[in-house]
Order: sequence, then structure tokens, then C-alpha cells
Amino acid sequence: MANRIIMKRGQKKYNVPVIGHFGDKSVRFKSILEAEKLIGINYNLIFEACIGKIYRAGNVYWEFEKGNHYIRYKAYYLRAKEKIRELENKHS
Repeated sequence: MANRIIMKRGQKKYNVPVIGHFGDKSVRFKSILEAEKLIGINYNLIFEACIGKIYRAGNVYWEFEKGNHYIRYKAYYLRAKEKIRELENKHS
């Protein structure tokens, strides 16, 4: 079990620079894992906020520093949603 968690946290998507937009300032972090360690918000929530799956994590707006990551992950989740809808329509 611990080995699986280590492998998941080692994925490239959790080691890209992110920007956290707090109420009065924006802070750049080297990676999502660094932001988790310093802020205390779960790395999964930060990642989901970066890709737009949720609006914000820990009352902070999050985004990838480079837009190309955002576009790639956003497209992945949009395709996944479409497949789910197709399967639901097929089985209905």
C-alpha cells in the first residue's frame, strides 16, 4: 500500500510549478507537493483545482504556471466525461 502511494506522489503531474492565488497575494510553488507541505492542503485537491475539476482548494485559487499543462489535463477530463455520457446513454 505504501509503495503505491509513493509511486502516485512521484508522478510528473504533481511535480510541476503552480501558483496559489490567496486573498491579497499570489505565491509560486515549485511543485504541488511543495505547496501541500507548506500550506497543508491535500495534493489531490490542489491538482483538481489546477485542472478546473473543482473551483478552488482550501479557499485558494490554484493554476499551473504554464498553460500547456492545464490545457492537456483539461482536455483529458473533458474526453473522459464524454465517454461516461456515451456509456450512460448506451446503457439507458
